Amino acid sequence: MDTPMTNTDRINIAVGVVTVGIAAAFWIQRSHTTEFGGAWADPIIIIFGALGVLLLVLGVLRRHVGGTDADEEEDALPVRGLVTAGVLLVAWIAALPFLGYVLSGVVFFLFTALAMRRSRPGIRGLLLDVLIAAVVVGAVYLVFTEVLYVRLPGPAF
Repeated sequence: MDTPMTNTDRINIAVGVVTVGIAAAFWIQRSHTTEFGGAWADPIIIIFGALGVLLLVLGVLRRHVGGTDADEEEDALPVRGLVTAGVLLVAWIAALPFLGYVLSGVVFFLFTALAMRRSRPGIRGLLLDVLIAAVVVGAVYLVFTEVLYVRLPGPAF
């Protein structure tokens, strides 16, 4: 390991640690109310944790994961984007009980799309983002409520 650690290696290690932590939190908090309650959840948590461990190990071993060429010049660590994503996620979670899943989901999705843009969108781009946000959030809502029978939060008003 005579090569210096790159930003990609640091990111892989950080994401691996976070992924393993989330999987551990899900595993500790799971409780099965029926005999087969964990039939889907347990394997998914195990796979999620295993992928986190794999990413962590590959980061520590400084192995290239994904992308095109390991010799490409790396960008700076995307701290601003990560902080923006974290703030948006916390804001969405805070708005969820008041606005409900559908409205807060569309707003969060739209703000995320706008934050990812490198330039100001035109009216057409903004309308396309709103349409995509509404379709994706609506589809997820229908899958959860009609297929999985999971109640999602509604608006407080």
